[in-house]
Amino acid sequence: MKNSVFFFFFLILINIAAFSNEVINSKGTKIIEIKGQYIDLTISSYGGENIILNQLSDKNNPIIKTSIREDILQYNLDNHKKNSFFKIKVKFNLLIPQNTNFKYFIKTTNSSITVNGINGKISIDNSKGKVTIDNLVGDLDLMNSNKDIKLSNIVGDISVKSWFSRVTTKDTLGILNIQTTHKKIKIKNAEKIGDISTSNAPISAEFQSITSDSKIVTSNHSLTIKIPENHNFNFSIFGDLIYVKNEFSKLNTDNFLIIGTSNGTIKIEKK
Repeated sequence: MKNSVFFFFFLILINIAAFSNEVINSKGTKIIEIKGQYIDLTISSYGGENIILNQLSDKNNPIIKTSIREDILQYNLDNHKKNSFFKIKVKFNLLIPQNTNFKYFIKTTNSSITVNGINGKISIDNSKGKVTIDNLVGDLDLMNSNKDIKLSNIVGDISVKSWFSRVTTKDTLGILNIQTTHKKIKIKNAEKIGDISTSNAPISAEFQSITSDSKIVTSNHSLTIKIPENHNFNFSIFGDLIYVKNEFSKLNTDNFLIIGTSNGTIKIEKK
């Protein structure tokens, strides 16, 4: 029995060693830059002190290139294979020490990005891959195309610019700006919105307040917003061939939310 237990833990150690690729001391690091193609990257926090990047798949073909310049840690994860018709994403797991606050610059193509439990400002420029971010404390600047974006439990300002990406947000504190095309936007329990827009797709938005001259705009589809009864702004509504259902009376304020669509229904409801 003892030999079996020992062998079991021995296999675990071998597995960990095989999966671990890069271990970097986090002291002195302020910025983490990641570039990659055809990767599936997960960034999460853990209880250690080092920054650890694990390549979890295609281990016989390690592709991590690391460089350190002053306070910048750079990873190049180039999975582009010439003359390969079927490209499979290589999986990576980047472990970040808890309670650290780095700036992240991520530029990837044909990749999927998942972030969970991180502090710090994040800038992501991706294409043709899902982006999922949960439990972030810090501002987010995100560009993406062709795949879903899911954001939840974020404390910080959010800016999303995308093409053909469905965008879903939940429980955000900060200013929320979203631009996409031909895909639905769904916002639940946002503290404050700025500009929200899509085309040829519906928008549903549940939020507390607005910035100056905020807009929620779509086309050829419906638009539904839910706001608190004690809100402090009026509505400026425009559109062609629309039906408007508004549960609120006009307030004595010059603060306006601009709402517009065409060939659809606009609903303004109590939260």
